Amino acid sequence: MKIAVAGKEKRLIEFRTLISAEHELIEVENFPAQFDFSSFDLIVDLNADDREEIVDSVFSSGKNILLCAVKKSLKQLTDGKNISSTIAGINALPTFLSRPIQEISFLKEEENLNWKNIFENLNWKTRIVKDKIGMVTPRILFMIINEACFTLEEGTASKEDIDSGMKMGTAYPIGPFEWADKIGLKNIYETLLAIQQEANDHRYKICTIMKSMFLNKEKFYLG
Repeated sequence: MKIAVAGKEKRLIEFRTLISAEHELIEVENFPAQFDFSSFDLIVDLNADDREEIVDSVFSSGKNILLCAVKKSLKQLTDGKNISSTIAGINALPTFLSRPIQEISFLKEEENLNWKNIFENLNWKTRIVKDKIGMVTPRILFMIINEACFTLEEGTASKEDIDSGMKMGTAYPIGPFEWADKIGLKNIYETLLAIQQEANDHRYKICTIMKSMFLNKEKFYLG
């Protein structure tokens, strides 16, 4: 299989681990408007929901298109586009591609079989979720990180104690603040904000600590 993938280096590094040597991988940071998709079997944009605009030729290429669809749903990403391609979503936020199971959504459920064959060819294990902002795992994990921020804000415990408590008490591989730094607070904040705006639900209210750190481009830990 010949694969064209666009994305920032941090995500490309993770994506490379999913592609065996039998497949040909061509990498770019962004797909230019003149990009020739004709020879590729699969087109992947790991930063699709971060882009202000995805070039129209992606959607009109008639190819299999896999887009990161966490901060925006596939429905939002394809709104107003002339589509002749088969489109699926993937959770490509940092640290999630490294998991043994890939979280996948479909623009059209009837295209499930086509994608099943593609994922089997890639030797991927997948979990199918609905086309919703936040998918499933980010939505749950980011709420936990947000709640950890409220706990820190209230002075109940230090960030180190909260991280240690979650690892020891719930067998988390890393603590919520450690994980937040790896994912990137920008990704967490923007996902929660998009969910909040879509759902209009107070449960997704973002903690002031998280908002302040996002605005100031801060991390919980140095390094």
